[in-house]
Amino acid sequence: MSAEPLTEPLAERLAEPAATEVARDEPSPVVVEVPPPDVWNLGIKEQQRLYHDWESTTYDEKFSISYDQRCIDYARDRFRKVIPEGAGFGQVLEVGAGTGFFLINLALAGCIDGAELHATDLSEGMLEVCRRNGAEHGVEIATRDGDAEALPYDDASFDLVIGHAFIHHLPVPGAAIAEMARVLKPGGTLVLAGEPTELGDRVSWLVKDATWKTFRAVTSLPGLTGLRKPSITDAGGTATDELVARLEHVVDLHTFRPKDVEKMARLAGLTEVEVVTEELTANWVGWAVRTIEGAVRPGLLGRRWAFGAFYAYLALHRFDDEVLARLVPRELFYNLILHARKPYPR
Repeated sequence: MSAEPLTEPLAERLAEPAATEVARDEPSPVVVEVPPPDVWNLGIKEQQRLYHDWESTTYDEKFSISYDQRCIDYARDRFRKVIPEGAGFGQVLEVGAGTGFFLINLALAGCIDGAELHATDLSEGMLEVCRRNGAEHGVEIATRDGDAEALPYDDASFDLVIGHAFIHHLPVPGAAIAEMARVLKPGGTLVLAGEPTELGDRVSWLVKDATWKTFRAVTSLPGLTGLRKPSITDAGGTATDELVARLEHVVDLHTFRPKDVEKMARLAGLTEVEVVTEELTANWVGWAVRTIEGAVRPGLLGRRWAFGAFYAYLALHRFDDEVLARLVPRELFYNLILHARKPYPR
């Protein structure tokens, strides 16, 4: 296995005494091989922190995250599926905030106007990007690194707690939901979006696998191998980068049955519990597109591809919502959104 090179300046030790006038080349730097970290013996939360710190600098690009109308509409539409227009909130917390995608876009959409915004995540690297993204778009966010299963906030601190695509990373999702319920004020609202369903994820895996195998077969043909994305080390990364990148297949821990998420919320003492699901055909196309984008040489696809994929997703999303949602069981859709409230004490 290759390793990261570290140079040790040995010029002074190896040089001749100062009185010598004989010209000579500077000694070559000595390469000291430092083995990559043993990531496989870390605990799961340390693996999560390491991977997401490493990925934080490229996360928005990898998942086509932006803070323009496209992503503003996406965040607003997820939120409005469970929260009506006109709802107001004083203190808002996003748990597992990552780079701030959900919180910032909701703020830009006007869904949480006037609220004091807070964000927490296990990864300080993600929070650093979150703060930067917020500052770039005029959204002030107070951040605090913390474990979702033991939130660093007092009881009854927030009117709204949100999260997007993060509880599937957690060892005990029910413990995190209980913590979010703890920090909610009585009458406060919990919204978790973007979590994968058990059956929806199985189908999406078939789509991803078929797309990957087809792409590899096509690009095995003479003259087409150059379409493939280079490996991390071929692109200039280190052995450590390549090793940490493999944790992507470790950090996704769960998929969910909608009724189980509802049960976790009720066990946490929440009421008005409801899970809605979305994305069936839109998800199939979305994962096929993302698989190709992750496998192809960077810069090859261009804006026409990006806009074509986006508008295809929108059309299929409408079809899923307006037609298939009436015919297909909710368990088969890919994404779930949880809405619940914390009751007032009796």
